[in-house]
Amino acid sequence: MGLETAFEVGQAGLQIKRIADILSASQKDVFVRLPGLVAYWPMGLRSSALAIEHSGSGHNLTQTGVCPTGYDGNSFVHLGDGTNYIWNSSGAFGISGLQTWITSSLRGLTLGGWFMVDSAPTTFGGLVSKSDDTPDRGYALIQSNDGTTTFLASGTGAAVVQVASAVHSNSVWRFVVGRFTPSSEIAIFVDGDKNTNSTAIPASLNASSQAFEVGRYFDNDAYILHGKARDVFVCAASLSDALIEEIRVTSTP
Repeated sequence: MGLETAFEVGQAGLQIKRIADILSASQKDVFVRLPGLVAYWPMGLRSSALAIEHSGSGHNLTQTGVCPTGYDGNSFVHLGDGTNYIWNSSGAFGISGLQTWITSSLRGLTLGGWFMVDSAPTTFGGLVSKSDDTPDRGYALIQSNDGTTTFLASGTGAAVVQVASAVHSNSVWRFVVGRFTPSSEIAIFVDGDKNTNSTAIPASLNASSQAFEVGRYFDNDAYILHGKARDVFVCAASLSDALIEEIRVTSTP
């Protein structure tokens, strides 16, 4: 390769990097400007084995086992393969859905992110959860062995309301979101498809004492998800359908 050709290739590479940096900043921006944002993790683990929180709240996630970082145009973490998941014990995630620092028309809970399930769990595996056994149930996004994803929420710590998605295949990145709107409905979104339940929806959520977990459910290693996660977020607000779709389109891998 001649010097002129090498220089041109280098310049082209520099422009591609600049474009990628702009897109990365734009993708991050769609998350950090969300109303009621409690935490956002792009999921590039640091050497300290922490998933660093990027919205400024400082609620980093601690690695249990080994959750190596991967990259395919976006950072992500590998989950499963033993007792490998990430978590935080902070009470900040005990969201009732009635936080007074959120305007009343927006109160609720919305959480989710991008997930790739490598293989169907034996029973089910946790995507994002803060829930234990009765009377300490809270909320959770879980992957079932039948290919559906379920969002469940509890107002009492015992009884739960839930809604499931349609069946979908594994080994594909999917944008999964659960939303709780007090006294109104719970909803699950998978790649833009929405399913709802509006029956007996509680007025608020139980503040479970269980740790907030990504990649595990029910404080139990039997329910660890084998897969990948990135761009996980939690909002103490009920985000609109249009905003959830904007997040999905803007942050598509």
